[in-house]
Amino acid sequence: MRFLGVGFLRALALLACSLLGLSSCSSDAVATPQERGQAIEQLLQARQTDLDYARDVSLGPIRQGDYLAQAEKADTAIRDLKESSSVLRSEVSDALFVPPKHLSPEMRAQLIKQLAAARALDDQKWHNNLGSEDENWLTLECDIQARKTTRVIDKLETAKPVSWFEINDAMTSPEEIP
Repeated sequence: MRFLGVGFLRALALLACSLLGLSSCSSDAVATPQERGQAIEQLLQARQTDLDYARDVSLGPIRQGDYLAQAEKADTAIRDLKESSSVLRSEVSDALFVPPKHLSPEMRAQLIKQLAAARALDDQKWHNNLGSEDENWLTLECDIQARKTTRVIDKLETAKPVSWFEINDAMTSPEEIP
């Protein structure tokens, strides 16, 4: 995934991680049994918050789906922490993220700005690869990504419901494109 700077969503996940007490949210593994236990407790709390929010019918099906997806991420991270000692802190911080119930105008503006920057980065990648043997594939991939980003920006600008999955997907660039 690519985000502008640290990125709005990643920053929220890091904030959640720091507020909940994980010592580091880097990509290294949650190593000690004490860290795993602490992470499991935090994930259980985040999972419960996600499930509570998912039951709030006033949020609508898209937001409810976001919370159910996050609860599933927490379940997966908990299971992984119980079964393995090589769970990445980034996986834990991603699972700890509880999307806000509502997007403020400031949050919408920040997301739109980041999405526009993500689209510009994809355009730059496309431009940098013109004339390569993969040009047709890259053109298609960049076009698909630009359409996703434009669709999410439009939803944010018009205050239409948009899922966090759509937002993250629109900010993601195919890893194969340099």
